[in-house]
Amino acid sequence: MSNLETDTRQRVALITGGNQGIGFGVARLLHAEGWRVHVTARQEAQRADLERALDVGRVHVGDLTSAEDAARIVGEVAAAEGRLDAVVHSVGPYLTAPLSETTPAMFESMFQGNLMTAVHVVEAAREHLRASSGAYVFFGCSGLERWRARTVTTAYISAKAALLVFMRGLALQEAPYGVRANMISPGFVPHGGAAPDTLSPELQAKIPQGRPARMEEVAGTARWLICEESAHMIGQNLEVSGGWML
Repeated sequence: MSNLETDTRQRVALITGGNQGIGFGVARLLHAEGWRVHVTARQEAQRADLERALDVGRVHVGDLTSAEDAARIVGEVAAAEGRLDAVVHSVGPYLTAPLSETTPAMFESMFQGNLMTAVHVVEAAREHLRASSGAYVFFGCSGLERWRARTVTTAYISAKAALLVFMRGLALQEAPYGVRANMISPGFVPHGGAAPDTLSPELQAKIPQGRPARMEEVAGTARWLICEESAHMIGQNLEVSGGWML
């Protein structure tokens, strides 16, 4: 089905990690604009509140570090809607710790949460997005392609760098099928689930633009990347950071 045909009917998006933070911001925006939005959550207790915001049957509980859960969730969305047009992958745990105190298990946790969740979701969604000439959006972090040596956040940045390489490989692989893959790398985006160190007024004051990002700025970028206006963009990493880490 062509992109033009897709635009004439309700499109379907799966927002992984759409139960909170940036993912929920993207989910709310797309829902308000008429998309049929499905989200993932890790806890059953979150279902009721999310269904009030996004409609009954749009919340899928599971752990995306499990390939089986990822396949089940994508299958539930496809069975309910008959199609899948976009995957916005906002799952990705954050870790700040001195490198000398970052254990192998902490590294593994960062790679499982940031990279392997994406791998599992893509594996499950590939044929559905090919059928709809759809789009993937992933989330990195500001300065990802310019990071110099750091003794903190090493495990987190390493996992995001791996995700960037994965995204670009995916973009090249899927382009012949009309499928696009891109990344957004936010700076500071205040929200209820943000890491405490990212909410520091002193740190935010160092942003060249003088303020952190607004949720609607990041969500709007995600919406643009899955719509026809960005149809000729693949493999790009867009920073929404007000100049942080330039």
